[in-house]
Amino acid sequence: MRTTLLIGICAALLLGGALLFLRPPYQPELAPPTVRLEPRAFDFRPAGDYWRATQAVDAPSQREYLAPRFEVMKFQVSQGEYARCVAEGACLALDHGAASDDLPRTGASLLDAQRYADWLSRRTGQRWRLPTDREWAFFAGSRWADDALRLDDDDGSNPARRWLARYRLEAQTRTSVSALPLPRGSHGLNEYGVADLGGNVWEWTQSCHQRVNLDARAAATERAEYCSIRIAEGRHRAAINDFVRDARGGGCSAGQPPDNLGFRLVRDMP
Repeated sequence: MRTTLLIGICAALLLGGALLFLRPPYQPELAPPTVRLEPRAFDFRPAGDYWRATQAVDAPSQREYLAPRFEVMKFQVSQGEYARCVAEGACLALDHGAASDDLPRTGASLLDAQRYADWLSRRTGQRWRLPTDREWAFFAGSRWADDALRLDDDDGSNPARRWLARYRLEAQTRTSVSALPLPRGSHGLNEYGVADLGGNVWEWTQSCHQRVNLDARAAATERAEYCSIRIAEGRHRAAINDFVRDARGGGCSAGQPPDNLGFRLVRDMP
């Protein structure tokens, strides 16, 4: 019996060793450049559809304080970085052209971004994920676009007026410049050293679209989340179905669609 037990232990050790040999080793050097952020207070208006009784209203703005336990990628995930995930069979190929390390990965759905985050976490031994909408506003700083409409002559009884107003507001962010993605750094750095915020590539967040009912004091009385629709941030917010790769073909709840869909991740600190 002792011999059988020893044989079993040896077999288990050999099998475990074989599995470790087959598992790709951690490669922290695959981790991209990141920016560390200091704690601070900031103004934040949550995303979603907000209603007071039967009237559509802006979400209430609130003063937030965040002491981040994460670092954020300085740049959006590039074509070359994403291609390495494709080469290992962990991500879906999005095109068949040459992948540049200097151009952002665009045409990516939320599901593509999550697959990449899972792969990068496994390969580096670190925890990478999409930011929340609140975290995105925090590290975007002055590049974050408050989406309040502030319509003086609107009593909120006709949502169509607000949809048209949002379309006009977001149309003002458009320029005559081509919507083709530009090399990293082309849209500059914000005050914290994070690049290309508010350019022509919108970024996925993990935050779900929501509908919130408010009372007379702007306190939430009901909240419903729709997690098949997520919030993308850029020159303006957009609510996009999680499987959409090109928002110009549909996916926004209202307003101008994003030119391109890409993403950047945050890395949680131990």
